[in-house]
Amino acid sequence: MRATAAMVAALVVAATMLLTLRLARGRITAATAGLLAATVGASPFIESFTLSGELLASLPAILSLLCFVFYLEGRERGWSSNRLLLSLAGAGALTGIALLVKQSAFDAGLAAVVFLLWRERRRGLAPAAVLVGGALVPIAIAAVSAARLGDWVYAVVGYRFSGDSIATGSLTGRGHQLWLSLPPAGKALGVLALLAAAGWRRSPLLARIWLGAAMLGVLGGGNFHPHYYLQLVPPLSMLAAVGVRTLWLSAPRPAIAAAAAAAAATLAVAIPVAWATPARQAQTIWPSDPHLVHDAALARYVRAHTGPRQRVLAVWADADLYYLADRRPAVRYLWSRNVASIPGALRAVQRALATRRAELVLVVQPPAKLDPSGRTAALLRREYRRVARIGGASVYRSRGRTS
Repeated sequence: MRATAAMVAALVVAATMLLTLRLARGRITAATAGLLAATVGASPFIESFTLSGELLASLPAILSLLCFVFYLEGRERGWSSNRLLLSLAGAGALTGIALLVKQSAFDAGLAAVVFLLWRERRRGLAPAAVLVGGALVPIAIAAVSAARLGDWVYAVVGYRFSGDSIATGSLTGRGHQLWLSLPPAGKALGVLALLAAAGWRRSPLLARIWLGAAMLGVLGGGNFHPHYYLQLVPPLSMLAAVGVRTLWLSAPRPAIAAAAAAAAATLAVAIPVAWATPARQAQTIWPSDPHLVHDAALARYVRAHTGPRQRVLAVWADADLYYLADRRPAVRYLWSRNVASIPGALRAVQRALATRRAELVLVVQPPAKLDPSGRTAALLRREYRRVARIGGASVYRSRGRTS
């Protein structure tokens, strides 16, 4: 998974460079954008090393915008209508693929549509419709091929709006999550934002619209996990590269010195994390998830005290633990948000406890966090007994069995 993440990240950097070359018209600027994306944009504070949906979706999104740029260039060069149509349809299809990977990855398609309508008004309606129609093709194929259309619609659309978007839940709670996410995002992308501001006026209009659309994607997620901000890296890198060029060519020396100081500060906070121990890295990157520090030890305990075919249950969520321990989960819901949002998920966990489906239950979060009624805690006390405590997690084994 790490190798796949590295490969996709390298392709994202290359695509960002190519797009910058086409839009900003300069090899040095394109190389600068790639360098910024591969260094500052790869900060551990936004979990750039993980194989996240945001990273995977960035590649088709950038390629979508690249196809759209080919369309714009083709019009200037007098391409045939078929080639122009193919470029637009390709841009739309890649946007649809990005959306299927991550629902927030509408940024490239939205930027292209807004650009057309902003620059061409009514003349932009037809190409915008072609682009949107192209995006609907892979989405329609995915919907038609689903085993149950209703379940597919809920998984792709309904689940997000039922409890995992900016439109749901407490506005104060969402604001608090945003506030907590800003320090790590600032450590990672602060210097890119400053450089992008320096080059804002000289940046291509399409790039500026793209950044705005990407910010909407980040805000739409609602939970503001650090890896959400990966969606901002490609457009910020492009704008920041223009900013570097602007500073180098026309800015006074104090401004250049300030930019250099910001870059040095970014490296100063990131490099110690790279050289830290795994436990210290986890504490620094995920301060709100302390169980991640102890998951390796917890996984070793699970492997030593269960058989390969026995199931385990993490309350409420510790998806990586199942992978590290190489044991199947007792229920299908691997994230706390699943249990909180999906109808019947909490009852499935309670049935697993009542029937002792799990050989071990690993309590990494208080049961009352998602079940204030106390039923989950009561079932755990009735059907299981505590046999160990590792880090901050309690380990329970089914009653009537030896440890």
